Amino acid sequence: MTALAEFKTHVAAFQRKTRTALNLPGLFQAKFSRPGLILGARMGNAGLVARLLKPQIVRIQKAAPETAEPVNAVVLPKPGFIEDITASIGLDPRFNIYVLRREALKFIAQSFFPDTVDDNTYGIGEPAIESGKPALRALWRDVWRRINADMGLDIVLTGNFSYFAEQELAAAAEADGTAFVALHKENLKTPGLEPMYEDIYRDRKMPFQGSLIATYNEIERGIQARAGTFPADRIKVAGMPRLDQLHHWRERHAGRDVSIDSRPTVLFMSYNEKTGCPFIGRKTAAGQETLADELDAVRWNDLVVQGHRAIAELARRNPDLRVVIKTKDHGWALGALRRGLGESFQPPTNLEIVSGGDPFELIVAADVLAGFNSTSLFEALAANVPIVSLDFAEAADPRFSPYVVDLGEAADRASSPEEFIELLAARARQRSARARRGELGEAQKNMLAHWVGNPDGRSGERVIALVLGHLEARRGVH
Repeated sequence: MTALAEFKTHVAAFQRKTRTALNLPGLFQAKFSRPGLILGARMGNAGLVARLLKPQIVRIQKAAPETAEPVNAVVLPKPGFIEDITASIGLDPRFNIYVLRREALKFIAQSFFPDTVDDNTYGIGEPAIESGKPALRALWRDVWRRINADMGLDIVLTGNFSYFAEQELAAAAEADGTAFVALHKENLKTPGLEPMYEDIYRDRKMPFQGSLIATYNEIERGIQARAGTFPADRIKVAGMPRLDQLHHWRERHAGRDVSIDSRPTVLFMSYNEKTGCPFIGRKTAAGQETLADELDAVRWNDLVVQGHRAIAELARRNPDLRVVIKTKDHGWALGALRRGLGESFQPPTNLEIVSGGDPFELIVAADVLAGFNSTSLFEALAANVPIVSLDFAEAADPRFSPYVVDLGEAADRASSPEEFIELLAARARQRSARARRGELGEAQKNMLAHWVGNPDGRSGERVIALVLGHLEARRGVH
């Protein structure tokens, strides 16, 4: 990429992130309330904190008028998680849905802890962290009681069981009769990552203070149960709700021509040197924590170069193809793209680079997709888009292969850059987008069930059933 192209990409990324931030209400209220929230938290003034926080609980969906007893749900939004909410309870007219920006919760929580606190230090037993927990929980109990006195909130939904700024809120809400539930969205754990995350959950994270966890797959459920995160019988598998739209799209477009270009289209999902590799986002006084040498060595340096340059060569050799490289728009992703293609890379006319944004339209219109350790692989599976997997460079090294998302028979496997080029060209010219198949094969269903718990497009329904069943069971107890 040229310097000008990269500059334009950064500008576009900033504009997109600004629009995304503004799409959910409460951003400015959270930012402007920060001094007051911090002051109130440090003084233990629950009245001040509640007065500043309550207006930030903004309704984004109103239950249908005929609903006799609507469910009042507060969502703590995060990218990916808000899409899961939209694809589940957001489709059910029985729910009033409110959002509360997570920034406000962090302002409050950080008033009680040292700067080194984060999601991976909250459960390590550090005295400076432990000493702040009782006071924060006591504040939240008073704050939540004041907020909920006339709101009648039934449930709070978050996207991870271990966000440190929410743990004491979870305990306080539960004590006041409001269910606190995690629809856990970080679930893509390869066999190599499983033992590491089991240790992280056990040794670094506080046990969940809510009352129910829903995961995408049995892999994540098993890690959490073995680590003692939560009682195993209260960790349920529901699948990835936001994948439902791909299943429904495939069913609606079965047999149709969904191509958007006269040329066969190859979509390559760019990846970086640490995509799916071991990583601990833990702060220390000396900076970011480093991993053991054998874990830190897991990276895809050669695969980044060989994969990206094979895609460029594919475009050069096959001018009749449309080749699209889709990359995320953060610095590390753009750096990997530049390193992979080469600093002086000049794309052929049939190669496009798309940075940032939702890849949905690109995926469903592609004739073939290539990706690595990415949720786009499952989106392609659900849309019945053929996939070519990279099985060369470090991905073929027995030391590193446990960190690769393996799709088995649901994808073609290229064992060299040359085979990668040949397979992509051949699959693209079969023009699958000209008549998208409506039925998934058994191999596709098996991989969707294994990795994301959604082989059928009904994960949103399962989330709704879990939430309503959980609330009904609580009413029976109380």
